[in-house]
Amino acid sequence: MSLYHLRRKKRLVFAFFIFMILFVIMAAKLTYIQAYNSINLTDQQTGQLMGEIPLTASRGDIYDRNMNILAKDASASSIYARPADIQDAEKVGLYLSDILGIDKTELIAKLTDKDKSLVLISRKVDNDKAFKIKDQDFKGIEISEDKKRYYTNGNFASYVLGFTGSDHQGLYGIERIFDEELSGEDGVLVYEKDGKNQKVPSGYQIKIQPTSGDNVVLTIDSVIQHFMESAMDEAQKTLKAKRIIAIAMDPKTGEVLGMAAKPDYNLNDPQAISEIFAQCMSTDLEGLNLGEKQLAMWSNPAVGFNYEPGSTFKLITAAAALEEGVVAPDTAFYDNGFILIDGIKIRCHIFPRAHGDETFVEAVANSCNPVLVQTIMRMNPGTFYKYLYNFGFGDKTKIQLDGEQSGIVSPNNNLKNASFATKSYGQGIAVTPIQLISALSAALNDGYYHKPTIVKKILTSDNKTVIKDYADAEASRQIISKETSDVLKEIMKKVISNSAALTKQAGEFSIGGKTGTAQKIIDGKYAQGKYITSFFGVAPVDDPKVSILLIVDEPADYSPTGATTAAPVAIDILINSLKYLNVPTESKVDFGETDIVPDLRNQNISLAKEVLGYLKLNYKIIGDDTLEHAVIVDQSPMPGSIIKENTVVQLTISQGSTSDNKSAISVPNVVDMSIQKANETLQKVGLGIQVNGSGGISISQSPGPGEMAEPGTKIIVEFKHIE
Repeated sequence: MSLYHLRRKKRLVFAFFIFMILFVIMAAKLTYIQAYNSINLTDQQTGQLMGEIPLTASRGDIYDRNMNILAKDASASSIYARPADIQDAEKVGLYLSDILGIDKTELIAKLTDKDKSLVLISRKVDNDKAFKIKDQDFKGIEISEDKKRYYTNGNFASYVLGFTGSDHQGLYGIERIFDEELSGEDGVLVYEKDGKNQKVPSGYQIKIQPTSGDNVVLTIDSVIQHFMESAMDEAQKTLKAKRIIAIAMDPKTGEVLGMAAKPDYNLNDPQAISEIFAQCMSTDLEGLNLGEKQLAMWSNPAVGFNYEPGSTFKLITAAAALEEGVVAPDTAFYDNGFILIDGIKIRCHIFPRAHGDETFVEAVANSCNPVLVQTIMRMNPGTFYKYLYNFGFGDKTKIQLDGEQSGIVSPNNNLKNASFATKSYGQGIAVTPIQLISALSAALNDGYYHKPTIVKKILTSDNKTVIKDYADAEASRQIISKETSDVLKEIMKKVISNSAALTKQAGEFSIGGKTGTAQKIIDGKYAQGKYITSFFGVAPVDDPKVSILLIVDEPADYSPTGATTAAPVAIDILINSLKYLNVPTESKVDFGETDIVPDLRNQNISLAKEVLGYLKLNYKIIGDDTLEHAVIVDQSPMPGSIIKENTVVQLTISQGSTSDNKSAISVPNVVDMSIQKANETLQKVGLGIQVNGSGGISISQSPGPGEMAEPGTKIIVEFKHIE
C-alpha cells in the first residue's frame, strides 16, 4: 500500500472516531433532555406561551355549636396589571392610587416595570371598587375573583376565632390551628400570550375552579358568649380593671361554651390597636414597638395567662384531703386568726379577727387559710402532688388553641414546710384559666375529668358530611369519688348562702361558687396594692349545666375581693345562661330558639345581604340600595340581640355623600354601644365623639343615624349604666 493510501486511511479512521464521539455526545444530550429535563423545558415553553392568574379558594366557614356563622368569606376582587399592555401608566396609576388608597409613586413603578409580565396591584378589594375600575376599561388591567374574610360581629370571640393574613392564611386562633382544614385549594386562570408577554385577545384560556375549604363547628354557644362579653364590657368600665378573662364550660363534657377577654380587638381590622387596649394595658406595652404591641394584643390570656389562683384553689386542696381521708366533712378545727409554720405566721383573711370553732366544710366555705394549712400538713407532699398532676396542673390541657402555657408547679424536691403550706390556698403555684376551670369542673362532675375542647366537629364545605367528630375524642378519667364531689358541692352552696348579696343575686337559681383574691406577682415579687380577683361558679349545683371562671386582673378598688368584683359579674352570666338553657325555675322562663344578630352598620349592602343569607335571616331595606355610595347606617333589631328564627332584620340605607356636599359624612348609629366601640366606629368614618354621662351603654346620640355631618364633627353620645 502506497504512503498516500495509508495516510488517507488514517484520516478516515480519525474522522470516524471524531464523528462517533460527537454522535455519543449528541445522543447523551438528547437522552438527558428527553429523560431528565423535558418537564423543565416544557414548563419554560409553557411559561413563554401561557400566563396565569391565581384564583383564591374560599376558606371554610366557622360556626358555633348551633350552626350560627361566626366567620366566612365574602366575595372580593384582586387587581393585576400587565405592564407591557399599559398605555398611559401615569393616568392609570393616578386613578388606581386614588380609589385603592395606594402610594402613587410605588404604583406607577409597578405599572412601568416591563420586565414583569404580570404584577399584583392589590388583593381583597371590595367589589364596588373593582367594578368602578372595570368600568374604566384600562388596557392591561386584570380583575380576578378573590375572597375577603368577614367576622359577623367584629370583636365577638376574637381570642377564639383569630384572623387571617394578606394571603388568606390563618394567623391566630382557630383560623391558624385549623388552617389546613379551612384553606381549601386555590384555582388558576390560564391564558395565552404572545412573544411580548401580551394577552392574545382571542387566544386560548382555561379556568381551573378553586376548591372550598372544610367547615369548623365550635363548641362555643353564641348566646352564652354574648352574655359573657356584654357583662365583661360593663365590668371593665365599672371596675376599671386592667383586664377581665372568662371561660364558660359544660362540666359534663369539657366543652367550652364561651371564652373571652376584655379589652380585645376587632377581627375585621386586627392590625389596629384599640384605644381602650392601649390604655388598659399601657404598663405592659411600655417600650414595645408596634409589632410587639400587636403580638401582646393577639395573645389569648384564657390559655396563656399564668397567675396565682388564690382561694379558688382551696377546692383542689379540699378534694385531695377528703379523698385521702385525712379530714371528713365534719372534722372539727379551731381558728385563732393565724397559724405558725416554721416560725412564719400565716394569717387568715379576717385577721386580727378569727373564725373560732368550725368544721372542715365551714372552714373551706369561710376561706379560712389556717385550717387549709393544717389540712395540707396532714398529707404527704407526694400524695398532694399526685392530685395536682391528676387534675392537670403543670401541663398543657392541649385545647385546640394557640399560645397555651403549662402553668408553674415547683418540683417536689426538698420542699420547705412553709412553701408546701401556702399551696393549700393557691399561693406558690401558677395556673392558667383553662387549667383551673377544667380541674374545678371535674371536681364538681362526680370527679370525672374531661380534656377541654373548643371544636365540636369538622364538616365538608356543603355541611353534609362529618369529617371528624371531636365529641369525647379522649376518654375521661375519674380523679375523686362522687362522695367527695358531693361534699365540694355543699361547700360551694355555703359560699353563696354565707353572702347576703350573692344569695339575693342568685335568686331562684341553685348556684354554687368559690371566690379568690391573690396578690399579684410582678418582676418576681408580690406587688403592693396589685391584686387578681376571681370567682368559679357552677349551676345548678346538684346537676351542673354550666361552670364559669371569671378573673379580674388589677381591679381599681383599694382593697378588692373576689366576692365584690368577680362574683357579681360571673353570677349575672350564669343566671342569663340558665334562663337561655331553659333550666327549670319557679318562673320557668323559655327563651326558645335563638340567633345573634350581626353588626351590619357601616357595611355595604351586598355584604350585608350575603351575611344575612348565610344566617337564614329575612331582611327589609329602607332606602335606595342602588345608590353609588349606599351604606347601612341603622338596623333593627340592634346588633347582638337574641332573635327567633324568621325575624325580619330592618336595614336603613343612606348615601355616603351628596352631590351638593361631597365631603359630608353619613352619621352611623352608635346607640347601644360601649364608649370604646362607639369611639372606634365614629373614628373609622372620620368623626369624633363627645361623651356625656359616667359610662355604660350609649342610649342616645346627636346628630342622629343617617344625618350628614362635616368630617371631624364631634357626635354627642349619652351613656348610662343600665341596672
